[in-house]
Amino acid sequence: MPLPPHTASELDRIRAQTLAGRLEWQDSTVPAARIPVENYLSDSIRDAEVERLFRRLPLIAGHASELAAGQVLAHDDYGVPLLLTRDADGRFRAFLNVCRHRGMRLVAATAKAEPRASVVCPYHGWAYKLDGALRHRLHAEAFDDCSAADTNLVALPAEERHGLLWVVPTPGAAIDIAAWLGGLDAEMPFFGVDQLIHFRTVRAEYPANWKLIVDAFLEAYHIRVLHKETIYPFFADGLTAGDRFGPHLQSLVARRAGQEWAKSADSTPPGDMAGLCALVTPSQVIFPNTITIFHPDYLSLITLYPVAAGRLGWTHRMLIPADRATPDWAPHWEKTFRLIEEGVFQKEDIACAIGIQRGFASGANSHLTAGRAEQGLGWFHADVAAALAPAPAAATGKLSRA
Repeated sequence: MPLPPHTASELDRIRAQTLAGRLEWQDSTVPAARIPVENYLSDSIRDAEVERLFRRLPLIAGHASELAAGQVLAHDDYGVPLLLTRDADGRFRAFLNVCRHRGMRLVAATAKAEPRASVVCPYHGWAYKLDGALRHRLHAEAFDDCSAADTNLVALPAEERHGLLWVVPTPGAAIDIAAWLGGLDAEMPFFGVDQLIHFRTVRAEYPANWKLIVDAFLEAYHIRVLHKETIYPFFADGLTAGDRFGPHLQSLVARRAGQEWAKSADSTPPGDMAGLCALVTPSQVIFPNTITIFHPDYLSLITLYPVAAGRLGWTHRMLIPADRATPDWAPHWEKTFRLIEEGVFQKEDIACAIGIQRGFASGANSHLTAGRAEQGLGWFHADVAAALAPAPAAATGKLSRA
């Protein structure tokens, strides 16, 4: 499969910067972004983010390989009790994980999906099919006739696309992932996320605002300093290229091997994902809360949630090639997961976010400044602000007098 157009263009820009000996941001006239510290501290802003971003927009709830036919999986990462199911025909669905009788939680949280012929409430035994329809209720004659709308599980908009399970956590909302991704939708097949297998997930909470983690993955400016002992030895300094797709962003961060490739007169574009990842590390921020990092031989899929203004929910899934999802590869993936999760993410990126949150709370700064090498932060925060802005007042049809 050839490189998709935007990815190919980004790689060309990596080469052009290398040959010119000048980075794109050095010729940018975009002013530095000034982002209010209040965005990271305000409870009211956090509440608006939950309502406008985390209840109305499509969110990634997992990878397709986490849910086989005939299985169910409880999902609690987004502040709403979700139930993910896949019926015998392979169709993915999502529901509120709530019994329609007395509101009891139906399925307890588990590390992995579980096979179920039906979902049975542990309180009074009401049972539901995996398509959400009421299957059985004990002593049905004790209840007056109820419509299916009152007895079936509450369905949520759900779609499986590019190997990812997407949910809007509000009943009745629309979902169209191709339209939501825009131009990024055409880039995604090349990355082969649907061909990967889930290996490990870690969930945790940290005392920092969720946007600080997004900020960290929107710029490569920090890699040379923050990651100097871990991943910086593999990367060129600040050599990147990126594109915007509506509120989503994709970037390539050049590895040192990519810098040498760019200098060679006879180098040709890579023909597959492995070849691309040997030269650059592709990364995406899928609005509002998902980060993809395509390492040389696996994918880190990170999702975030604002538990509170100063507390984030962190979920990191490691997805690996299907042909290496065998017991003999397990020690390699275990070691690799620990290195990236504990060594880079926890000890460096997350520790830095926690330190920044404490700095913000001190009152030392009213704004943070993101320079031209960090302009992705300005784009992201502008998109968040636009999503939180009040909807325009409905037109009255009357003309005002001058």
